[in-house]
Amino acid sequence: MARFARPLRAIHDGLQPLQPLVAPRDLEADIRHAGIEIARQSLFDRQHDRESASRGERRKRGEKNQAIGISRGGRSTKIHAIVDAKGRPLNFIVTGGQVHDSQVVEEVLDTPKPPLAVSADKAYDSEKVRQHIKDEGALPVIPSRSNATKKAYCPKRIYRRRHKIENYFCRIKDWRRIATRYDKLARNFLAAADLVGALYWIKL
Repeated sequence: MARFARPLRAIHDGLQPLQPLVAPRDLEADIRHAGIEIARQSLFDRQHDRESASRGERRKRGEKNQAIGISRGGRSTKIHAIVDAKGRPLNFIVTGGQVHDSQVVEEVLDTPKPPLAVSADKAYDSEKVRQHIKDEGALPVIPSRSNATKKAYCPKRIYRRRHKIENYFCRIKDWRRIATRYDKLARNFLAAADLVGALYWIKL
């Protein structure tokens, strides 16, 4: 049998009213003050305006200072060198792999004793390079490119000696530290190349 329904008691009869923690006027003043402070701050895409990832320009700029460039094979370093008639290194510098050979002729030719003749490959075929070699008091022995309208003077008897520089680069590639650059800093890599060059002076 169904029982008789009991009288329902209002739910809110047993609840106690909540007491405010702060006065309404004080809370309103705090909210207004916080809104003003937020409006004064500049908008940043990060939580901390001084913390951000390193920019690509800065990273590339650091690699450039360490003689690391981007060529066809990727990041690489190029050694520009000059040797004497016996294949002994006289001077060399390191640059990024994308630097053209003709751009560093002035620095490479800065040797204690000026040469009588400078033999180089077609990469140095330019009037500016030839004129700089002449200003040093040497004879430029550089063959002209195939598409050159005016052929430059290049005695084959002297040009045959250019294999000395090719032999030198083949020798330094036997040193793994030079062939595959392990040094992060350009000065350390250049110091290793100096050490290898000194060894060849002792051997020869």
